[in-house]
Order: sequence, then structure tokens, then C-alpha cells
Amino acid sequence: MRILHICSYYIGNKLYMNLIKQLSFKGIMQEVFIPIKNSEHIGKNQLSSDFNTVNYYYKNILKKHDKVFYFNKIYKQMKEIEKSILVNKSIDFIHAHTVFSDGGTAYKIHRKYGIDYIVTVRNTDINTFYRYGIHLRPFMYKVLLNASAIIFISHAYKEQMLSLLPSGMLRQIKEKSYVIPNGIDDYWHENIITKKSDLGSKEVNLLFMGLIDENKNLGTVITACNKLREEGYSVLLNVIGNGPLEDKHKQMCKNLGMDKEVVFHGYLSNKEIISAIMDTSDVFILPSFKETFGLVYIESMSRGLPVIYSQRQGIDGFFEEGEVGYSIDPYNVKMICNTIKKILNNYEQISNNCFIRSKEFKWELITEKIRNLYWKDNSIER
Repeated sequence: MRILHICSYYIGNKLYMNLIKQLSFKGIMQEVFIPIKNSEHIGKNQLSSDFNTVNYYYKNILKKHDKVFYFNKIYKQMKEIEKSILVNKSIDFIHAHTVFSDGGTAYKIHRKYGIDYIVTVRNTDINTFYRYGIHLRPFMYKVLLNASAIIFISHAYKEQMLSLLPSGMLRQIKEKSYVIPNGIDDYWHENIITKKSDLGSKEVNLLFMGLIDENKNLGTVITACNKLREEGYSVLLNVIGNGPLEDKHKQMCKNLGMDKEVVFHGYLSNKEIISAIMDTSDVFILPSFKETFGLVYIESMSRGLPVIYSQRQGIDGFFEEGEVGYSIDPYNVKMICNTIKKILNNYEQISNNCFIRSKEFKWELITEKIRNLYWKDNSIER
């Protein structure tokens, strides 16, 4: 089987590289089309030449005005794919990794050549293109209706998208919709610990990891830590990340007299350093207002950290309440404090559940589900 990937965001995230690597291990030949706007991006996140069943096509064809002239963009992409790939290769199936940026091109190729395709719904599809590109919605409906399958990376995004679609097409969309999350890097599965140390009844080390901006909601976490401190808890908050509100939150900690209880580590990319900080932490908290999926929740779970996440966002819907942590209202400081207390009261059980459930997010398992969709195996779990 030979798959054509249309992947506009390949250079921005290594998750696509991990997906393609694992599909290669399963014997699938792959042609990866990557439209770019700067020649400096050629070769970024490319697998080594050892993966001889994978061919890359970095095409420097994107312009600033493509954001406005959408149909011109997908026309360019289709012509480039015809010229670079279809003229020489027989494609069995297409995986478009977004609905708008990639799915539009896949739909056009399907109409002309009869090649079936699947689409993955991403954050930009819902919160950018669908929200602001009202004139593009009728075309998007065609892309979805003609796809063989539709992948959502979270239950929250599936429910959000279904709530936006016209009622007349809901049944058709639901019948071919699947929730298949992203996997986490193999590092987190290969470098494991088996048990977290016991906690004191009023001691907790929290971990926040993400961009320090309004959306990730660090300010509310700091406020919750201060409230717990006032109730007699010994609280330490590790913060990994940087962003536009970093200085503001550092000043907030000073004003609250918490500059020693909140440790800002800055942006970190070294997995060994990150995992070392995780291993000194007890609970991971990221109460984002908007969260596509959030691999960092699963990475934290692999280190035995119970997780606190926002309702109807990210990983909400993958687990039972209290199984690996709890969902919360990101605006509700009291609820966050009470949730931390609930976790401390059942820490060993929840932590052990985290170790077990994180194993489900191996790329090897994720790609098996995706491969089954390429083969149109409708027996996989929706």
C-alpha cells in the first residue's frame, strides 16, 4: 500500500514524524507532501535515509496571501502533487492531516482521480478556519462528506465539531468519525519509573508545563497554590515554559510572598531534564481554556503524576473521573483546590492508574488504528 500524506504543519511538530516512522515499520510506503513558505524548512523533521519506503516533497509554494485566497492555495498544492508525485507514483490512499489546509486538496484529487482519503480535524480547523471562514463552510462540508473517515484527536474536539455542523449531515459524519489521539514519544515509554513515593497529608509538589499566556491559565494555578498555603498546606509549584506573561506571573508570586514556592525553570526541551523535574513533582496541572489534546498530560502520567485538566478540553473524555485525575472548571479556584485534595486522599491508586493508562498512547498502537482506517476496517473502536 502506498499512502500520500498531505501535511501542511509537518515542520512544526515532530508528532507527524513519529506517525510516519511507525507506519513505515508496518511496511507502508509513503509519499509525504509538505508545502512550505521558506526554503530553510526543507528537510526539517525528515526521517533518515534508512527509511527507504518514505519519500519527502518539501515544496516552497506558500505565500502570505494564501490565507486570503484559499482556493488558489489548494489549486497550487494539487498541481504540485500532480507534477511531483502522481505522474510517477500510483497512490492507493490519501491522509490529509487537516480539514482545510490539507483536506481541500485531498478532496480535489479524489474528485479527479478517484483516490479515497481520510482527514484529521485539528485546532485550526475549528477555531480559525471554521470560525472566521464562513464563506468556506460549504466547501468544508463537501470535504467531510466525501472523506472515507474522519479522525478527531480528542473526544472534546469531536463533540465541538459535531455541535457546529448542520443537522442534516450529522448522521453521515458520525458514522465515519473516530477518536484517535496522538501518541507520546517512545522516550516516555522506555524510561519508566514504577512507583511514586508516598506523600505527606498536607504536602504537594505541583507541575505546570506550557506556554505562559492567557490561555494556559498559570495565574489561576498560582492563586490556587496561595489558597492552599493559607489553609496550611506546604505547596511547591514547578513551572516549565516561557511566554508573554512570564514576568507578570513572577511579579504576582513576589506580591503574594511565594517567589520561593514557585520555581520558574524557563523553556526546556531536554527530555531527561523534564522527566527529572516530573519525578520530583506529585501532580500535573494545566487548566487551559482551550486545549487540542495536550501530550504533556500523557507524558506526565507516564511518570505516575495524576493530572488536572479542563472540562471539555484536551484529554477530557478519555478517562473516568478520578481514574487518572480530574477535570475542572478553569475559572474555579476553589474547585481546583478541592481537586488537589481529592487526589492527595487517593494518591497511590490514581498514580498507579496513570502508569497503566499512559501505555495506551504508544505510537505503535495509535498507528495500528490509523492503518486499519487506510484499509477501511470499520471494526476499530470509535
